[in-house]
Amino acid sequence: MLMIGGVCIVGGDHDGPWFLPGILVNVRRSGEAASLGVIREVLSDGACRVALGASGNGELITASHNEIELVMPRKAEKIVKVDDTLDVKILDMVILANVAHLS
Repeated sequence: MLMIGGVCIVGGDHDGPWFLPGILVNVRRSGEAASLGVIREVLSDGACRVALGASGNGELITASHNEIELVMPRKAEKIVKVDDTLDVKILDMVILANVAHLS
């Protein structure tokens, strides 16, 4: 995991995203509207305990990995990584997710 200016890099060279506690997500269940929430816990089977609401203060639900979508940063947030050699790298938006601002 890599944090850059409040944004967490959660993907990589594997099958699907990595879910981590504190990440802002949309939960999409069949027949229901999407709900914004914050991952509180990742279970051993890949499902997540998600607290609903932008700050994660709502109802706690369990959602399977295929019901969860990462909330990616907006393009205006200008995510750029500078490594220890001071080389600038533009990061692919599909491997980024917003970190929730918990209260």
